[in-house]
Amino acid sequence: MNDEHADERAAKAIVESALGIKLVHADKTGGVDYLSAEKRYALEVTRVTDGRRRAGRKALDSSRKTAAPTGKLRTCWVTMAADTQWGLRKFIQQVHPALVALEHAGETDFDRRRAAVHVLDGGPLSAVYRTLIMAGVERASAVPDHEHRQHVHSVIPSLGSGGTVSGSNEALRLVVGALAEKEDNAQKLKAARAEQRHLFVWIDDDTQFSIARPLSREAPAWHDGFGTPTEPPAIEAAITHLWIVHEGAGTGWFWDGQTWHELKEL
Repeated sequence: MNDEHADERAAKAIVESALGIKLVHADKTGGVDYLSAEKRYALEVTRVTDGRRRAGRKALDSSRKTAAPTGKLRTCWVTMAADTQWGLRKFIQQVHPALVALEHAGETDFDRRRAAVHVLDGGPLSAVYRTLIMAGVERASAVPDHEHRQHVHSVIPSLGSGGTVSGSNEALRLVVGALAEKEDNAQKLKAARAEQRHLFVWIDDDTQFSIARPLSREAPAWHDGFGTPTEPPAIEAAITHLWIVHEGAGTGWFWDGQTWHELKEL
């Protein structure tokens, strides 16, 4: 017997509240997740995320919990690096002493591309830059120190990858592309033989940024090219309704078969 998971219950609650219906857990031996009593509504819950990003964030958490190398920073540094790279388990331990060396050289920022040219030219900071490049740092900037904020200065990592998108339609196409690799969702909904067959898609902080950006934690403005999609989703006929919700932001989109609806404060 398959257990009902927390994210499935959360998705069911959103759908029930929005549609005014009651759903019952139906996935006992591998079928669709939920059905209404009269079997008019079927709901399958899935997730589009990136295991590499999740692993990268866990590795960085491990680095944060390990003591930093000796060497005192004069100010905090914000560093940007890819969250899918290897070596994040020792990220801070590698980056901290290199940033101390940059401070001693009077530097307040680092850019990977400019640093690579510096290394090729055999510049005086080549050894330091090489360490940061090998650690996967894309950019780093010193944060101005404020006398009224006394604290131990540290490396502040910022992870990201996946680029961005031109708008919600492009993000939607990427979601649909990812769903195409999860053929069992449509198969379960088709087998349910319900009048309305809803697929609920969770995205989260580990979802590729190019997918999650329009529904990220800061609500995007229309002039940024975001908002609800304007084109229908190219999904299989077995899926009549589509929900896409960001788990962390509590925002999403709902396709009712004809029109997109914006979901807020879920």
